[in-house]
Amino acid sequence: METNLARLEPVEDIRAQLHFSYSQLSTYLICPMKYGHSYVWGTPWESKPVALPFGKAVHKSAEAFYRALLNTGEIIPVDQVIETFTAVFDKETKNSELRLTMKEGETVGSLRDQGIELLRLFHTEIRPQRIAAVEFPFSVTIPDVLNGGGDLPIRLIGYLDLVERDLQNTYLVGELKTSNQKFSSVRLEHDLQATTYSYVMSRLKLATTKNSCLIRYDVLLKTKKIGFEHYFVTRSEADHQRLIHLINHVLRAIELKVFYRNSDWQCGDCQFKKACLE
Repeated sequence: METNLARLEPVEDIRAQLHFSYSQLSTYLICPMKYGHSYVWGTPWESKPVALPFGKAVHKSAEAFYRALLNTGEIIPVDQVIETFTAVFDKETKNSELRLTMKEGETVGSLRDQGIELLRLFHTEIRPQRIAAVEFPFSVTIPDVLNGGGDLPIRLIGYLDLVERDLQNTYLVGELKTSNQKFSSVRLEHDLQATTYSYVMSRLKLATTKNSCLIRYDVLLKTKKIGFEHYFVTRSEADHQRLIHLINHVLRAIELKVFYRNSDWQCGDCQFKKACLE
């Protein structure tokens, strides 16, 4: 079955295609004007949320762990995982030309220490099934539901952090996240990232069932007492259809240059705050 995954991997650079990603969709839904600054106008960043280098460092550490397990079947020492984290985090924070924005009470040092503590917990508790792929690139079509059928000329692209399979070659997509709170049942029911990944696996004919794929969120909790929780969700064909309609309408709004300001919590550490207000 791993051969099937390799055969499905896009040969060309997926970003060279006319494309749309979950990150773009999420950005537009959070704030259409932020989407415009990020993807249309090329507005320079004014600052950088420290959560970005923190998340990148955790992601790269987990990737190193999973790649070693995929390639050698061995679990690398925890010190090696932490070394990856500190190298990436230090590089991203110390060499940043932009002002780092943080939440009240946060410092670069405290986040560094917290990241190390979280990855020790990750290393102790994570026990994936047989790993089929790490950082698996995908490129799938999007049906055109606004203009009479067929597919849009733009493709949905991205990467799956982790794809596991059991002894029956049933696939599961794993997504590692850090969070300041536990995931609510409402978030799990409606989270679009899970819907996107389920839709992608369905289009690749690698779904757990005929129309869906099991998604597992591995969530490192950045709470006073750190934790590591796992949430399993599935999506239906109806969920996929709602996602397709949503993407179609968002792409149509982008085409019409609908970029309005959505003032809310996301404005706090936005990289384009001054440009937006001006």
